Amino acid sequence: MKSKNLVVQSCEELTKLINTSEINAMTENASSTLIQIFTSVADSNWVKNVENILYKKFPNAVIVGASTGGEIAHGELYTNSTIISLTFFEQTLLKAFIYEIKDNNEASLGKELIDTIEMSCKNIAGILMLTTPSTMNTSDFLAGFSSSVCTYPVFGGGAGDYGYILKSLIFYEYQYLSKGVAAVVLMSDKLEIQTHTCLGWEPLSKKMTVTEVDGLWVKKIDDKPAFSIYQKYLDIQDDENFFLNVLEFPMMLMRDDEMYARIPQAVGKDNSLLFPGGLKEGEIVIIGYGNPKIIIDRAKEAHKLMENFNPESIFLYSCSNRRFLLQGEVNNETKPFENIAPTAGFYTHGEIHKKHAKINLLNATLVSVGMKEFDLIKTEQLNKDTQLIDNQQEDPLNSNHSRIVSRLMNFIKVVTAELEGAKKEAIHLAETDYLTQVYNRIKANEILENITKQCEQFGGQFSIILLDVDLFKIVNDTFGHNVGDMVLVNIVSVIKKYVRSTDVLARWGGEEFLLAMPNTEPEDAIIVAERIRKAIEKTAFPQVIHQTCSLGVASYEKGQDVKDVIERADNALYSAKRNGRNLVVSF
Repeated sequence: MKSKNLVVQSCEELTKLINTSEINAMTENASSTLIQIFTSVADSNWVKNVENILYKKFPNAVIVGASTGGEIAHGELYTNSTIISLTFFEQTLLKAFIYEIKDNNEASLGKELIDTIEMSCKNIAGILMLTTPSTMNTSDFLAGFSSSVCTYPVFGGGAGDYGYILKSLIFYEYQYLSKGVAAVVLMSDKLEIQTHTCLGWEPLSKKMTVTEVDGLWVKKIDDKPAFSIYQKYLDIQDDENFFLNVLEFPMMLMRDDEMYARIPQAVGKDNSLLFPGGLKEGEIVIIGYGNPKIIIDRAKEAHKLMENFNPESIFLYSCSNRRFLLQGEVNNETKPFENIAPTAGFYTHGEIHKKHAKINLLNATLVSVGMKEFDLIKTEQLNKDTQLIDNQQEDPLNSNHSRIVSRLMNFIKVVTAELEGAKKEAIHLAETDYLTQVYNRIKANEILENITKQCEQFGGQFSIILLDVDLFKIVNDTFGHNVGDMVLVNIVSVIKKYVRSTDVLARWGGEEFLLAMPNTEPEDAIIVAERIRKAIEKTAFPQVIHQTCSLGVASYEKGQDVKDVIERADNALYSAKRNGRNLVVSF
């Protein structure tokens, strides 16, 4: 297996570069040739001219490619150029497919493609895939593609442009699609492929919940228009620079025990946001920000893993927002790969990577792919050569940008955590009775309203117990308010022994408590109330020694207002008081 990566600006230059003795020698023992074109020019006429030259020189080659948000060759960023990545396999065969997406049939087309591949291809070592995430639901396509459990790696990237999502293109064999998928199947029992991913983005904002989704459009987050989140926290406007401004601030989420990033690409008329990677209702999201130091450190881990693998060729599919964030330091994460093997790739609008049995569309990620057709002598030589990389000293004056931003990010992270802690404490104080540390009346009313709405909508039953401490004024007058307070705290401790995790206990008044019990029939509520009454009667209280309470029980009936249920429980409580106290009465 041999590789050569070319940077071209014109057809004349390409013709000259491919007609060299070096490339002629590489083709001599090749069983197949893979040519990837990564171009800043999303123009089918330009690509066709390039293909004509390449097919003339390599008539049996598989030629695929994509428009980019930046090109990678020799491990470095190139812009406004076209990269030609030539890979000559000695023991690997190739088969390519291209599908246009129509009628929102991504999931079914994904299943159709994997079924076709597995029926027509043998000894599959891996699949390279290119898509157009800005015009199709790539996540749905990959979900359909994942319907067949494959053991081989799947990798690739989403075609992009230079930031304005105006036009993206994938192509294979003179077919040019702005909405579709191209796939190259690598078939060999000698080819080894290893893939790695690097993220490096960290949480910046508070946790928020996706509350309304329509396909790829997220309409609401925390019940507010999704775009308003970016407008409020980052002062990002809905203008022609929206995508460029939001690139560095993806939404982060945890899914399947893996951290993902999702970059919004457009704002809808209703202030919704387009997330090509897809978000789901109910998912918890956080605005993220890339920490340059962590990004570079994660890349170093990938360098080491790839070095240990000793590939003969490396492909990189890196999200465009990494390029925007790292700016002049972007080569710090890609250039070291070139010290291991010839490296090429492009900056994407989404990265494709298979982990376990699931193939995912990633964002804000670097996917590195190493390939080799096993050669023991070459492997030993690579081990010897690449060992020198670790001995090189880092420039202590380099990457100042990374260090400054990292410090700033740590500051923001700590301040955000402090504010979140203060907010939680404020909410706790607003909802909680200071003395007994159970809910207060305001919060209890809110919960009761929600329980009632659920019963009205879905059916069901709930019961309420109102408890009042008997002759509590005498306790305060005889022993003082401090002792009275301790009596109330001890009574709450007793009640809690009979409270389920779904029940709600609140201080309703001075010495009065409310226990709301969802999904509880009247008879069961009476049993619980009686147990509480007996437990309090048997409890020895400090100084007071003996204390009793009266309880009223009422249950929700369909069509009733929660105030009616509370009133009936209150009437039952007063009936218990009038009839001698230390009683449970139910209405």
